[in-house]
Amino acid sequence: MPDVFPRGAFALTLLPWLEAEFNDAREQEIMRCWCSGMLRALKEGPLLPLAPGVEIYRFTWIPSSRGALVIRIENLGPVHSLHVKVSGLEEGTLAVDRRVLLTPTQWQAVRQHLEAARFWSMDRFFTPRPVAYLDGSEWLFEGGREGRYRVLSIHSPDPEGPARPIHDLGAFLVELSGITLARGELY
Repeated sequence: MPDVFPRGAFALTLLPWLEAEFNDAREQEIMRCWCSGMLRALKEGPLLPLAPGVEIYRFTWIPSSRGALVIRIENLGPVHSLHVKVSGLEEGTLAVDRRVLLTPTQWQAVRQHLEAARFWSMDRFFTPRPVAYLDGSEWLFEGGREGRYRVLSIHSPDPEGPARPIHDLGAFLVELSGITLARGELY
């Protein structure tokens, strides 16, 4: 099966306080295979190659305690859409698979959250602290526009630290999708 992510996409992983963790080739390959498998299970393919004039973003939330969720937002000229999928209880099934049209105001709100999170411009990170994780979730944000592609992989972004805008972006996308999560469930 083809990979969903390009080679080198997982050279850098971010920890909850935006600490940078650089992955060697083996770690990158493990992460790329694992995340590609998750997205294929959600019936998602690669975002690349990008069609001219298309702007696309995908948020994938892979928690340790429940099924994964993916939210893809596309800007195709005057049409803005959101597609949300949630994995089902049985392998290869989807509990949720729906597409909704976004208003221009909602699309602008998405772009404002992307800017606040510095999705395209973030390039400064903190030094990792010695921490071991026994639980958590993987947050993947991908984007493509104007011939550029970026993926940010962050483990359980801390909503109270420097990763707050990233956490807020994910929470906003979940809210926009209409998926209801209990308070504190998006970790």
